[in-house]
Amino acid sequence: MKIINLDKLKKNSTEWIVGELVNKLPEFFSSHSIQDVSKEFNVSPSTMTRVCKKLGFKSFKSIQMYVYEKSRLEIDYYKIADSANIEQIVHNVKGNALFTINETLNNLIIDKIEEIALKIYHSNKMIVFGMEQQETSAKAFVSNLLKIDINATRVNNIHALVQRTMFFNKDDFAVFITRTGWTKEVIEGIKWANNMNVPLLVLTTDEITTKKLIGGDEIDWTDIHIIETQTLKTPNINYPIISSLPGELIIFDVIFNAIISLKPESIDKIKKSNEISLNWNFEGHL
Repeated sequence: MKIINLDKLKKNSTEWIVGELVNKLPEFFSSHSIQDVSKEFNVSPSTMTRVCKKLGFKSFKSIQMYVYEKSRLEIDYYKIADSANIEQIVHNVKGNALFTINETLNNLIIDKIEEIALKIYHSNKMIVFGMEQQETSAKAFVSNLLKIDINATRVNNIHALVQRTMFFNKDDFAVFITRTGWTKEVIEGIKWANNMNVPLLVLTTDEITTKKLIGGDEIDWTDIHIIETQTLKTPNINYPIISSLPGELIIFDVIFNAIISLKPESIDKIKKSNEISLNWNFEGHL
């Protein structure tokens, strides 16, 4: 689990390394003095204080409290045990869902969400590609987009994707959802859309693998956005089917609401459509 987000620190700098050590050693960090932590991390206390402030904390003590409370979540909620006991199974499922939602939201980059929302808002048409379990989140996202008159469609195989995107260009948008990053049809679909110059978003639980399979440093990433859905990775037990869906759905909810903020007139129309549905169901007329 990422205890703190390192986006505010320059990558591979001394400050970045300190931040990574905090994530790797949360118990030590939250239970020792600034002098002891600085010595263990091989930096000066002043550097440690500077890192704390760059991360948005007023003092070393305040970040210690934050790290302590968040690391406790891993023990209290996220700890997974291999057991057939129903009570433990419920705890495991809850832990997976809580981790995925909390960590996925905590690691979202606001500027990236705003850029994606703008591109979808201004696109002529868009397509969402999800297979198997990812069809669930794809269907929910497209259903919401249609409510605010976004020209969106979903497909679940590469043949339909190719047929539809033959008419796509840089003024359109594509979304791909892959749990593992290894799904061949999704990877080839991403390459196809990118070759057609279609801006796109990729949701995956493994950003490194996904980027590598798409093409790594050999391709232009300007119009390819990747958001990683955070999932528990534990040797004890794994819930691959259910663990990524909460993250996908919550990301799509964030993007959808960001799009609505760009066209506030949609809010009244959504309310009106809800009223019509209620009238139909309870009063028998539209």
